[in-house]
Amino acid sequence: MKRTLFSICALVLSLTASAQIIKDTPKGKLMENLYRSSKSWVKKGWTGVQQGRYEGLVSKIVIGEDGCIYIYNPLSGLDSKSWLKLEKQADGKYRAKLPQAILTDDLGGDDEEEESSERTITLNRMVSNDDGKSYEPVGTAFNYVDFTWENNKLVMKGMGQKKQIWAAAYENSWQNNYGGDWALTIEPLGEQLITPPSTAVKAQYIVSSKSEPSPRIVEAMTDNNDIYIKGLFKAEKLANVWVRLTKQGDKAVMSTNQYLGITKKTDFKKYDSDKSEYHTFAAAFENETKAADNLEFSIDATGKLTASKILRTSLGRASDDNITGEDYIESYEGLTLTPYIQKEVGAPATPEYFYFTSTPDYDNTSNEIKLAFYVKNADVDGNYLDPEKMYYNVYVNDSTEPFKFKKSASQYNYMHEDEMTNIPFNYQDNRNYDFKVIDNLRILHFYDNSITTAKVVMVYEADSKKYSSEPLVASLPPTGIESANFNKATTEKYYTIDGRQIQKLQKGLNIVKSSDGTTRKVIVK
Repeated sequence: MKRTLFSICALVLSLTASAQIIKDTPKGKLMENLYRSSKSWVKKGWTGVQQGRYEGLVSKIVIGEDGCIYIYNPLSGLDSKSWLKLEKQADGKYRAKLPQAILTDDLGGDDEEEESSERTITLNRMVSNDDGKSYEPVGTAFNYVDFTWENNKLVMKGMGQKKQIWAAAYENSWQNNYGGDWALTIEPLGEQLITPPSTAVKAQYIVSSKSEPSPRIVEAMTDNNDIYIKGLFKAEKLANVWVRLTKQGDKAVMSTNQYLGITKKTDFKKYDSDKSEYHTFAAAFENETKAADNLEFSIDATGKLTASKILRTSLGRASDDNITGEDYIESYEGLTLTPYIQKEVGAPATPEYFYFTSTPDYDNTSNEIKLAFYVKNADVDGNYLDPEKMYYNVYVNDSTEPFKFKKSASQYNYMHEDEMTNIPFNYQDNRNYDFKVIDNLRILHFYDNSITTAKVVMVYEADSKKYSSEPLVASLPPTGIESANFNKATTEKYYTIDGRQIQKLQKGLNIVKSSDGTTRKVIVK
């Protein structure tokens, strides 16, 4: 009876608080596309947090007709889709009187056996006495946060250290999975997207780098000493965005933090719990941990530009205090831009062997056969080849006909086509599973246990001509896999089966590439 009464009371309180959540845009002057930065407990994984900062969050506020200011998604990193009200004070500051309801979730429930129920989450000012390990609500008289509003810039006041934060709370308990802020600034975005002038002349460059062995062509425009490059970054959201370099004698300089537009972390990584939008920039770095003021390119006699530093995307303006995590960037070291001139081409470069393995599947009823190799959209002399005009054929055992991959209910069911022999250069299936692409690495999955040898031939077709590479030839070892006992007289690098380099052998299947050019498949039990 007591439990039922408590649940009813909690439901009534929840409904009352839910009604206070401001979901509709308040009446007044809407200011969008603002730049938000904060010192915060930042999301780590799906449920954890760590001390850090949010930089470049896309934000918006309303200057209300009622004289108040309203902040959308008031807590950094939390897509609450709600507004927080700041009331103007006699001293000119604006005060968020707390608690204010900002979110409802379905994570309630008294015990493990009870189904989850809706909770109303409020924003509260909280204090820690153990260096941020836990927080308690401040007293009612102090449960507010003040802001200054000058020159369209909103700045949080009165905290600044993680001892006190504004944070999501339920029944006065900090919901640490939602984070918390102890410094916050929202201001207009000063940068704009770069656009070449109408007087600029069209050009093309071949882009390559240490991290991108396969060259690609990008559009360019030149105007006096300025060179504009479009599509330098490969993320789909950035495909039509320009950056600018300026020639200065025998070098060209690209200033750092050139604006690229708005992206999400999932534009660079398939899955992420952070759904926020970020103002994104092209930034120069001395190395992976130190930002640079600009990116310098040397220019040789042919007009080829070679960068001396690293170019990366950055969520928010890059600085030594804001270095975007590796999962959410494109990074180019040793970047080169070579003027593209159509040349007579030859046969494509032969694919480079990585591994060919046969391992038992999960229920030991058959073997999984995988062939991995590297491709390059260049001919044998290194001349650029358009990947859209390239494909490859696979020949198994002694067959002189290309292997036909056929879609069925149990095999290759993620293929776009019903069957295929000519595999486009950048082809991957819907799940990137049977036809897997990781940069210039290709991994093919075979379901035929009779396969013991395979050949791969790269083909380039242009101007009614067909050019074929020398074949890559691979044979399965007698057991399909090698043990971990091997000669260590040579320098070796270790990789997972999907091509990711690791520091040492790990449990399970590993790929070992030796300095003498050989590749081994080894298993560690």
